[in-house]
Amino acid sequence: MIRYNIRTCGCFFFFSIPTTIGLVTSIVLITSLEFFDMTLKEYKYEFRVFLSISISVTSSIYGFALRAFYSGLSIFAPITVYIISIILIAGFSLLYLKNTSKYKIAIESYVYALIAISLFLSYFYHIVLNYGATTAVLVLTSVWVYDAGAFFVGLNFGKHKLSPHYSPKKSIEGLIGGMIFTYFYILLYEYVRSIYNLNLINPIQAVFFAILIGLTDTIGDLTESSFKRTYNLKDSGEILPGHGGMYDRIDGLLYLTPSFYFLLKIFGI
Repeated sequence: MIRYNIRTCGCFFFFSIPTTIGLVTSIVLITSLEFFDMTLKEYKYEFRVFLSISISVTSSIYGFALRAFYSGLSIFAPITVYIISIILIAGFSLLYLKNTSKYKIAIESYVYALIAISLFLSYFYHIVLNYGATTAVLVLTSVWVYDAGAFFVGLNFGKHKLSPHYSPKKSIEGLIGGMIFTYFYILLYEYVRSIYNLNLINPIQAVFFAILIGLTDTIGDLTESSFKRTYNLKDSGEILPGHGGMYDRIDGLLYLTPSFYFLLKIFGI
């Protein structure tokens, strides 16, 4: 049953399920292609594009399958879409690559992208269906606030390195400062939502969400940093002039989206 699909303000109408599916699918496509350009650069470009399209289509199908599942119109679990995708790509890659070493690398890269990019980001569908568009916007914007807060505090007060091997510029002070900024942002956001009777997170719960945002954003960022260091890259792409690639912009969001949904469930919201 869809619990909060009507709990939304008019200004967030663009986060309806069809538009959310379109947005997430587009981001998954771009991010997946950047990831494959990084990890499978020795493979033909057409193969990398094929894998990216496959992953984005999977995300789209998963979104519509979820809507049908919540509405009681589907007889199979939506996660089956991802399982079938792995089987199909595994079979196609066997026939296309005809090389055991390339096959192993391609499948490992594909499965990681399918899970960490497509499935993780597709938890926006769960959030919109269960908690409404305003909660999806909170997830998206809280990452921006955390990044801004961590950058400001780290730049001005950072002295203790958080992860010198993966990202020398990050500091423990920045991590804590970003969490504090995020906590007060959540309080402000929930205050505004309370005006429309849409608030879901209380001040005590906001502490845990702020910590979660800081930790998952950092894990996502350090994970991507490790990839870029492995392949000697500064940015994942050039689609956003001055800001790198799409993967650079959403690395933390990928890990936060499912985590945020799970914490909502844990608190019984």
